[in-house]
Amino acid sequence: MAPSFCDSFFFSLLLAIRWICPTYARLSVMVSEHELKVICFSHEDAPFCLQALKFDPHTPLVDLVGLTNISIHLADVAANKTLALIRSLIKTTDSELKMHLDDCLEMYDITISETEDAKTALKAHDYETVNVASDSCMTNAETCTDTTTTSAPPLQQENKNMRYLCETFVVVSNHLL
Repeated sequence: MAPSFCDSFFFSLLLAIRWICPTYARLSVMVSEHELKVICFSHEDAPFCLQALKFDPHTPLVDLVGLTNISIHLADVAANKTLALIRSLIKTTDSELKMHLDDCLEMYDITISETEDAKTALKAHDYETVNVASDSCMTNAETCTDTTTTSAPPLQQENKNMRYLCETFVVVSNHLL
């Protein structure tokens, strides 16, 4: 007796569900301590990555998408804080440093806009856009670091912190892909 259309359809549906579900299941399972360590392993400063992510009280309760949201939030808060510092430094510096700070101001404005785009993309399950935004975040922080070098010590520390938070955003969002 030949299999009916209904049997073939249900068998195909079952195979499709088995193939698709592991992908979504991986994204929707709470992130364990071990998985946090695996995620942060590729970070230049893995302890910083772990500490930053664990700082948020929601971390033990979230899945990979939630962890990505936390990393976006951390980068966004740091970008806004650094932007405020840059604005205050611009008012009190010489014209050459002001030119470099204007470049940093532009980089941080872009970063804040891109973190907002990343939040929207994350909600839409557009993980590629989230990942691109994380890479841009890191590049912008590095660009600001390169342009200010030793001229503004408080900004150097904020840039370093920002770069590490952006790298945290990168390593977390890489696991979405």
